[in-house]
Amino acid sequence: MKRRNPARWRALEARLTREYHIWLATVRADGRPHLVPLWYVWLNDKIYVATGSETQKFTNLRYNQNVALALPDALNVILIEGEAHVADRNTVEVLADYFFHKYEWDFRYDETADWRLIEITPHKILAWGDGYEGEGMRVL
Repeated sequence: MKRRNPARWRALEARLTREYHIWLATVRADGRPHLVPLWYVWLNDKIYVATGSETQKFTNLRYNQNVALALPDALNVILIEGEAHVADRNTVEVLADYFFHKYEWDFRYDETADWRLIEITPHKILAWGDGYEGEGMRVL
């Protein structure tokens, strides 16, 4: 990933690592948006979310893998556009530990749903309210 300002990138990564919730927008097959808050993990320049295979968001991703994400703070904004795919088995094993350490939740053993780990690769990141407005909103 190309980073314009290393200090800004470190601050952005620190925030993405410590925040607990992120909003995920997907698109239904008929074009209507679907927006939900989720737990997530930021690791190695990617975002990971766990969702049930019967959810609307998972169904939407079968037809359109383009997603948008946003942290909940409207004054210190981070918006992300990217592409989502089901993570491979090795990634699931690694990320399950990260989810457990962050949320005390292991989706592998939660029988309330047929959980899937979704890996989101950011293609565009916008930020403002972070003290770097002179550099513009586009971070990636």
